[in-house]
Amino acid sequence: MMSIAVKEQLSWMNCKTSFLHSCNLFEALPADVDPAFRDLNRDMDPDFVHVFLDKLERYARKPDRALFLISYQGSIIAFATIIDTSPVPDDLDEQLRLELQACACGTGLMVLPEFRKKGVASLLVKEWTRWTQSRGLRGIWVVTRLMAEWYQGHFSYLQLAHIHRRDVVKTVLVKKIPSLQ
Repeated sequence: MMSIAVKEQLSWMNCKTSFLHSCNLFEALPADVDPAFRDLNRDMDPDFVHVFLDKLERYARKPDRALFLISYQGSIIAFATIIDTSPVPDDLDEQLRLELQACACGTGLMVLPEFRKKGVASLLVKEWTRWTQSRGLRGIWVVTRLMAEWYQGHFSYLQLAHIHRRDVVKTVLVKKIPSLQ
């Protein structure tokens, strides 16, 4: 006989899976930027929303990067950005810097608060992996202030170093990606 806790866990997992099947993940085109900006900028500092719009436009337009969006019931609820190469932090040792230059860089990941803890961000990180493999890159690196444990626990990212940016400690992580060949 199944315990109540196990039944509740299975019920939650079924609900999460059902929700994710109702979502649509896609690589954005320039025409997708305005709806994404409209739906995602609501909690941002008004002095910086222009920076966010510029980033969405660049990632939807340039061939060396991608903007992934997730929609649910006609609204954009999440985004992720990735780029072939990005400047590696100067304060890493030379070997790490060389290693990261052969990897894509995850440069942005955000899910609206009411859609968190439902697997949405996991879909986006898995899409980063697919995109990176399709481009023949060796891995993905990210810099994060708060989500290092999440990347490590859910996706086996390895912590490389801590860096300081504007008096904030951030963590540099990397994940090797197996080649498609």
